[in-house]
Amino acid sequence: MNLTFFIVLGLAFLCFIIPAIRYVFIARKGVFEQRGWRCSVFLPAAGVLLPVMLAAWFLFFDERDFITSFTLPQLLMPFAGALLILFVGNKTTDEKAVCAAVFAAAMLSVVVLPEESLFFISFMPAWAARLSIAACWILFTLFWRFVNNGDGSLAVFSAAASLGVGILGTVNALPVFIGAAGWFFTAVFLVLTTFSWYPSRVKISSVDAAAFGFLLFSLLLSASAEGAVSCSLIFIMFPLVDFCWALILRLTFLSCYADLIDNSGFRQAVNNGISPNQAASLIIRSQMLTLLLGCFQAYSPAPGSLLLIALLLSVWLNYRLRFVSAPQQTIRDINAQVLEELQDRVNEFKSYLKEKER
Repeated sequence: MNLTFFIVLGLAFLCFIIPAIRYVFIARKGVFEQRGWRCSVFLPAAGVLLPVMLAAWFLFFDERDFITSFTLPQLLMPFAGALLILFVGNKTTDEKAVCAAVFAAAMLSVVVLPEESLFFISFMPAWAARLSIAACWILFTLFWRFVNNGDGSLAVFSAAASLGVGILGTVNALPVFIGAAGWFFTAVFLVLTTFSWYPSRVKISSVDAAAFGFLLFSLLLSASAEGAVSCSLIFIMFPLVDFCWALILRLTFLSCYADLIDNSGFRQAVNNGISPNQAASLIIRSQMLTLLLGCFQAYSPAPGSLLLIALLLSVWLNYRLRFVSAPQQTIRDINAQVLEELQDRVNEFKSYLKEKER
């Protein structure tokens, strides 16, 4: 083990502990009072990721380690874009304004991309490649709001994708700096998983989800520019298939499938009688399988050779999640579950009343 390992480990620990401290204070307010800037779960994450990433830049960045190129504006602009999305989303409830902010953030972010980093879509002119990346960035950001469909789901999907990038960096399939960034993102999403696991102690708003998605795409884009396009796609294959499945149900125009979020695998599993804990656990196990495939893809002789396998596996895992049957419960188990949930709601309401009295 060299010094780099211990520095990355120490910085990753900061990415875990600092947001955790802030989330403790947010959780004390109770879910009824978690609104506005002060209760945003994205700000503590971005607030620690940015300085840690800058520290890693000055400590680990080596241009010779990159196939293409990576610049400091390329690091900073996604954070600025994510904060723009958060600012607009907290100022207005107008969906068009939020979409406009996402569009502006994506366009500004692709402008600073060095031309060398576009080699993986070199069959296009540079301007067309930038527009294509911006379109993918916008769609991914909006799609990541769908991923926020249950307690722990967004954090689990995000942590798995980040962990994949971190592992690829550890096995020298990606530059050290990109791999370190993957571990920093993983640490942030792990603490978010802890606090958003059912019953969630913090609220991940739609705007927070979009900001997280925007930032996560920048990490996957950096990995893709270094030849890990197929790996990045495999890391997000499960939530992507889940979204496509939900969209197909929505396009049937049946009233029971009118809500896109309710068509997600997590919600379908819960509606079938599975507890949110069990549904999230199934998602973790599914993500671990696609994570392994994504890591194996890095050393596959043919680019994209495991994409079809990952797609078929994700479809099957989504089917299992959506149609898993609830375990038989005794009357005692049902009564205990009802009392536990009732007690949780009473405690939350008491906390809300106490805050109001202050």
